[in-house]
Amino acid sequence: MRTMKAIFSFFKAGQGSFYGGRIWDHETIKVFTVVYDCGTSHFIAGKSQSLNNEITDFKYRPCCFPCNNDEIELLFISHLDYDHVSGLKRLLTEFEVKNIILPYIGEEHRKFFLTSMPADNSPDNNNLSFADYSSFIDSPHTFIQNNSKNSGIKVFFVKSDSEPAKEYQGFDKENQSEDMYPNGTPDEKTEEKEFNKQEKVKVYENNLQFFIKQYWEFTTYSKSVSQNAIDKLHDRLKKILKKKAHEYLTPEDIRKIVTDNRKEAHKCYTDCIGEINSHGLVLLHGPIGFKCLYSRIYSDCELNHLCNDYCCRHFSHGCHNFINKNQKMLGTLLFGDTSINPGNNPLSFPKAFKDKLVNAHIVQVPHHGSSKNWDFNEFQELKIGNSFNRRENRVAAVCNFGYGNKYGHPSHEVLNDLRSTIFLNTQFSRINIEYDVIY
Repeated sequence: MRTMKAIFSFFKAGQGSFYGGRIWDHETIKVFTVVYDCGTSHFIAGKSQSLNNEITDFKYRPCCFPCNNDEIELLFISHLDYDHVSGLKRLLTEFEVKNIILPYIGEEHRKFFLTSMPADNSPDNNNLSFADYSSFIDSPHTFIQNNSKNSGIKVFFVKSDSEPAKEYQGFDKENQSEDMYPNGTPDEKTEEKEFNKQEKVKVYENNLQFFIKQYWEFTTYSKSVSQNAIDKLHDRLKKILKKKAHEYLTPEDIRKIVTDNRKEAHKCYTDCIGEINSHGLVLLHGPIGFKCLYSRIYSDCELNHLCNDYCCRHFSHGCHNFINKNQKMLGTLLFGDTSINPGNNPLSFPKAFKDKLVNAHIVQVPHHGSSKNWDFNEFQELKIGNSFNRRENRVAAVCNFGYGNKYGHPSHEVLNDLRSTIFLNTQFSRINIEYDVIY
């Protein structure tokens, strides 16, 4: 009998995102640390400090796991917006990050994300400065390698919307010499063209997965950037520089706009944000192939109406719930800032990914609960958690946002649609998920 224990949290990041946790394999006495996004906006006083406190807690928190708290095996970045990466430099410099996974975005689109930096941003030494963020946008892999505590860090880029869709390969039954390993289809052409065959920079088609042996799965799906949204932003920014319609903005032009007139540049960005943020790297992860599992979700803040007793009752899973249904996974679905709104460059998961969603019991609400990225009918069509006995187990929806934000997040529509299952994750509240797994 093999057992694993895990603790994951949606940390107090406010108008941003910081999710992470650790998985302890009792048999090998190894701990695997995983993070998805790490950033916040700074227009609300104290939120930068809140995020930094959470990073410190994540590093030094008392833990029953016999682990090296300075290591991160997998660091996923959903997209390049400042509010999802402002804490990246601190993670890279304070932790031994072994693998980092990002969506592949070409320079012709990537340069525009520099305008996502807030106009009134005043980062401290623990967060990305304008120079840092500009360097990251210019060349993500170079910035990562130059600022990483671990000189051997591996960078994985996932290309979006491969045609035809690539099949997921699943865990490697033949070769499991490594405790954690990637599996997917390498994209050699992009690697040769843009990364000069760097050994530690890899590009994959849209089917990249990571596995801890055959016991824990991390499956990615990358959604492309909306060309229409980029074109709109391009036109808006050209007007600031008084460029002609046929002229093209270079990275230097974008830096000049953000340096000289960041407030107006950021407004252009926020006006297009609903469409721009419909892209990104979606992650589904969780234990697979287990015999018996108990899980618990709870909040450490009284602002959440779902109390611990409720969570234990409805999120406790035993043998009878899963063996009888041939349960293969208990997953957490992380949307980042992608969109499920049919009118806004929506996600269109391949069947292989969508088929896994029936076994997800935690879901991150897309884009902080923005109405532009939300459609309840489409959400129901994803059939998230449909394999569960709903009398005993409910899918929990976690909405991460910052109190005081000026975007109206989360929308009343989202709050109403998910009112019976929603958890509010803010700069004041943390959501925790615990697992005890028997194989």
